[in-house]
Amino acid sequence: MPCIFCDIIDRKKPAKIFFDDTDLIVIADILPRAAIHLLVIPRLHVTTLMDLPDELLLKMIARIRLMAKELSVEDNFRVILNNGAKAGQIIDHLHFHFLSNADRHVTYR
Repeated sequence: MPCIFCDIIDRKKPAKIFFDDTDLIVIADILPRAAIHLLVIPRLHVTTLMDLPDELLLKMIARIRLMAKELSVEDNFRVILNNGAKAGQIIDHLHFHFLSNADRHVTYR
């Protein structure tokens, strides 16, 4: 089954990209639920947290911390992971939601 996040990673689908490197991509959520709503996605296609290699999890958390600093929301953000369909995961590619209601401008690439 096609994966929308894999298509975004491969540039087959458009997205507002905030960050991109060899391991991760960070994009704007298309249905934002906060003033800032970004998705932190590993390039490696894994479905759940249980499938994610530890070193990649650490990179994702480090990126989230850096984003909070870059956006000056260190004390005003939350991180959500819906792990599995029963927990509300809609796309079968693991991703963290990074949300903040801070009035900040996010610059995309």
